Amino acid sequence: MKLPLSRKAVAVLLMIVASPLATVRAALPSEVAAVLEANIAASGGRDLIASIKSSRLKGTMSIPAIGMNGTTEMAMKSPDKLYVAQTIPGMGTIVQAYDGEIGWANDPMQGFRHLSEGEIVSLKHNDNFSDMLAYNEVYSSGEKMADSVVDGQAVNVLKLTAAETGLEQTCYYSKDSGLLLRMDMLVDMGPMGQLPASMIVKSYQEKDGISFPGSLEVTNAGMIINISFNSLELNVELEDSLFSPPQ
Repeated sequence: MKLPLSRKAVAVLLMIVASPLATVRAALPSEVAAVLEANIAASGGRDLIASIKSSRLKGTMSIPAIGMNGTTEMAMKSPDKLYVAQTIPGMGTIVQAYDGEIGWANDPMQGFRHLSEGEIVSLKHNDNFSDMLAYNEVYSSGEKMADSVVDGQAVNVLKLTAAETGLEQTCYYSKDSGLLLRMDMLVDMGPMGQLPASMIVKSYQEKDGISFPGSLEVTNAGMIINISFNSLELNVELEDSLFSPPQ
């Protein structure tokens, strides 16, 4: 019973671990754009974010309910390469990646497989810091909802629709800092279908003027995944082979 739960939890994590670094297609309403622009400014500003051509984010993860602990890594290379991996002692390394043409996954339980179209779209939405700048290209529509509160902080609430998938997500941005604090969404998990998930950003860190998540709490079907990031490298040299499917 534990193994399917572990696989589902890790799969959700693979799809949304980078979400705080990606934001939003079509000209969105001005009140929506204003919140997203505030998030850009809080995250480092347009010029600095546009200068990032590659990055690597590393940290740790845990799923207390099943006693699972491991490490997590996400690497991005402009314009459209992405690599996300989770290494879990006793289980091995679980990878999802996109090399600009092929989306693939490899893990000890299922082996190698090609990602579905929906999985590739979800993965590509997190593949570049500059996606944050091109929110009119990422979302087809957006609506500002009633204000709310997350962890004691007043927030602006946006309901956004992904242009390529049509899936909705609700994002909560701090009125004070402008940063993303929470996201509720449906995630396309390929063989497992679409699953509801939520993410709360518990803290932020800063590296070379860029704000990035320090810790996250991801919830799926009542299961909590805790993630802590301890390293962000910007404009780091990454070989194309990292993103290519194994031969």
